[in-house]
Amino acid sequence: PASSIIHCILPSLFESPRRRMRSFLLALFCLLSPAAALRAPARAPGALSLASAPPAAVRATASPSMALPSFADAKGLTEEELLQEISNAKKELFMMRKNVKTRQQVKPHLFTHTKHRVSQLQTLLAQRQAG
Repeated sequence: PASSIIHCILPSLFESPRRRMRSFLLALFCLLSPAAALRAPARAPGALSLASAPPAAVRATASPSMALPSFADAKGLTEEELLQEISNAKKELFMMRKNVKTRQQVKPHLFTHTKHRVSQLQTLLAQRQAG
């Protein structure tokens, strides 16, 4: 056992410096941490672990998707309100672009949401004017 620990601590000279450091730190961690800390924690009988969950379920819980604006909430607006909403959304896009250029904090997903909203409102306005 002692020779295997020394072998872990003194890795091959042909390895890269980063890999040697990683091997050294791993061996040091194994030596310093108690054996109980290395074992997996006990779970309740009905509990699910992330390791047993399918990857899609893990992705769904790890990062929720940002919902795009819905078309239904714009259907109740009048034509004047639609024009006002389009104008407000375009001003918002302008302000977001200005914030990018002046290196202020910007949430990039809002560009997509606002552009989507403008196109929804313009589509709804065109449908009402046509029909």
